Amino acid sequence: MTFRTHGMMLPFALAALVVAPGCAPKKPADAPPAASAPAAAPAPAQTPAATDTASSPAPAATTATSTAEGEKVFQTYCVSCHGTTGKGDGPASAGLNPKPADFADAMFKYDVDGNGSKGDIADIKAIVHDGAAKHGGSPLMAPWPMISPDQLQSLAEYVKSLHRS
Repeated sequence: MTFRTHGMMLPFALAALVVAPGCAPKKPADAPPAASAPAAAPAPAQTPAATDTASSPAPAATTATSTAEGEKVFQTYCVSCHGTTGKGDGPASAGLNPKPADFADAMFKYDVDGNGSKGDIADIKAIVHDGAAKHGGSPLMAPWPMISPDQLQSLAEYVKSLHRS
């Protein structure tokens, strides 16, 4: 063979080296082991004596815990506009028109669920989750859909607790 023959064969040889590995039969991937879910324990039979109130937390304690969790969420998402005490005097409020709601005065404008009660827990949750613009309010109150349902419940309870009686 001459150099010319070898020179013409070189591109074919290189192409074969590039293509050949892709032609090898593929080994099927091993299936991951099936995850076994733990068996659910049967529910214990409830007797009247077993349902005493000492085993369940008092509603006031649950509300206090929920309100404390709501305060953490408020500090994370709401303070910049509504201020640390919810009066609508946060650092970002200076440049906002209209001004953020003052929760201490409880002048809540929305009855989102149409039950005749403005500013109840369901109304607050809807405004926070959806933003005020969806319910006819200012687009400056942005939606916060990333807040989990539990956090949203706690936040709404905290906002209600800011009202001066």
